[in-house]
Amino acid sequence: MVIDFHTHNFPDSLAKRAIDGMLAGLNGLIVPAGDGTLGRQLADMEKDGVDFAVMCPVATKPSQFDVILRRAMAIRSGEFGEDAARMIEPLGALHPSDTSLIRHIDALLAAGIKGIKLHPYYQRFALHDPNIVPFFASVRDAGLFVVCHCGEDPGYLNEPIECGPAEIATLLRRVPGLGSHFIAAHLGGFAGAPPHATDVLLDLDCWLDTAVLVVDSTKPEPIRIISEWPADRLVFATDYYWTSQRFLIDWVKVHRPDPADQEKIFHLNAMRLLGS
Repeated sequence: MVIDFHTHNFPDSLAKRAIDGMLAGLNGLIVPAGDGTLGRQLADMEKDGVDFAVMCPVATKPSQFDVILRRAMAIRSGEFGEDAARMIEPLGALHPSDTSLIRHIDALLAAGIKGIKLHPYYQRFALHDPNIVPFFASVRDAGLFVVCHCGEDPGYLNEPIECGPAEIATLLRRVPGLGSHFIAAHLGGFAGAPPHATDVLLDLDCWLDTAVLVVDSTKPEPIRIISEWPADRLVFATDYYWTSQRFLIDWVKVHRPDPADQEKIFHLNAMRLLGS
């Protein structure tokens, strides 16, 4: 069984415009594997052997909370078809500057939403900012898990890194207990950080997801992390539509050949996080 813990899609009417807007700032660095639609994602999951996927929407402003939650509930209820309801676990989306944070957390819990996705660049916050601590403490106290973009982002290469391993470590030390709910995407934010920087997270109980861009997949540091980090702390993820799910399945298998490790990475750890 393969669970992809980090995927994205948009409403069909927005998908092309959204992807084109992001590609405009990338100068051809990345070629998306998908077109950003839910239908294409389901087809690619079937083709690539992915059984289940976590859908990770990002609220770029607090006012997007309701529309994102409505779409999540529509997917879960079958409005987008039986395959979507069976194969997709939609997350909620909170914004750190949301003045209705507690009410919105309560709405997520009432709806059965298990986690949220955050992106410090898109949402304009820094993990090591002390002002962010109450937000994360509230999320922790609610029992929601967090999938957070970590490390350099190809669309923001001229900006300081606000979510690398050092910043993650600062946050997790300030919010005790958050680590077991925190999935540091992109192998803990290795991109833009010195070699072995992610090892500061080894004693902090967080998870790393395996979402590595194709252009980074042959670099020594991501290969070192996927090969050496405890299998109990790694969660398979692709950041699809950006990266092919089949490509990263094969990448993990090459660099983590032990079947017991693969079982943990591909589905057992995800099932623990999802409570299933």
